[in-house]
Amino acid sequence: MMNIVRRTVPKHTEENIPLDQEIQLLFMVDLNKNSISSEHVILFNITQQKTEDIHFEYYSKSLKVKSVLPLEPLNHYQLKLVGGANGIKSITGQTMAETYELEFYTKDVASIKPPRIFAPTNVSIVKEHVTFEFEKIREADYYELQVSQSNTFHNIIWPLNEEKVYPMSELKVTPFIEYKTGQYYARVRSVDKEGVKSAWSPTISFYYDGNPIIEEAEDPVPSEKAAIKKDPEDAQTVILKANSSHSSELTQLSQLQSALSGTDENNDVRLYVKSTTPKNGSVNNNTDNLKTIVIEFTENIDPDSVNSSTCYLLEERN
Repeated sequence: MMNIVRRTVPKHTEENIPLDQEIQLLFMVDLNKNSISSEHVILFNITQQKTEDIHFEYYSKSLKVKSVLPLEPLNHYQLKLVGGANGIKSITGQTMAETYELEFYTKDVASIKPPRIFAPTNVSIVKEHVTFEFEKIREADYYELQVSQSNTFHNIIWPLNEEKVYPMSELKVTPFIEYKTGQYYARVRSVDKEGVKSAWSPTISFYYDGNPIIEEAEDPVPSEKAAIKKDPEDAQTVILKANSSHSSELTQLSQLQSALSGTDENNDVRLYVKSTTPKNGSVNNNTDNLKTIVIEFTENIDPDSVNSSTCYLLEERN
């Protein structure tokens, strides 16, 4: 039995098809209703490489097919009627010789747009849990973010429980994902209060390269805590160690002195930086020898107050 399809709605390769479109096929001969099953009528999303759940009904040379869920905007679809040895048959017992294929393209949603993803940047390398940041859409009630190791989003690794992202002052979300070294893909879409979903945003990709490896450079100078504990008489001296043999000009030292020179209202003693090695504001220091910075104070300081938040090294490049 040759091609028996007389007419279709929509037409083959037609564009801008509504998302609630019912697909209709009119045949030249009457078909055996019992030969038409879910194995013979298949709606395939070519864009996302997945089969859609459908309802279909055959009556008097007319087959009507509709997706259970609304069609995705700006997607490419293909409807297949399976022919061949085990394919659809006519009421006279003739088998449809070949599989019939109908393709079409859905339209965009005018009422709501997808957000743009600001972070992470496309084709980037990450070493920690990723924080996704994206544009806020005025019409959106919430957002749906998907992360996958497949660019067709076959195996979604987040969300696992249909988590939604609700708008805050800033749209940022850090999903807890047990990343493994490899390529990942992400996309997001907007959903309004009526449940209308936008098209998906352009897909971004990033490569997870594992946790960062922090290597400590060997240094003959003991750690600051060890130095303070072993030499209590020198407790008013703080030693800053660089992790490499290169150090820049200490242009921020004056700020450190200012921060430590506050006067206690109940105490007349004034704490400030007495001297430094190298000297504050000095230039052209020998970087090969400059591995240790020494700061001497006028009074003993609390060792526990010296940490990475109160004492740090800044690098400036001219």
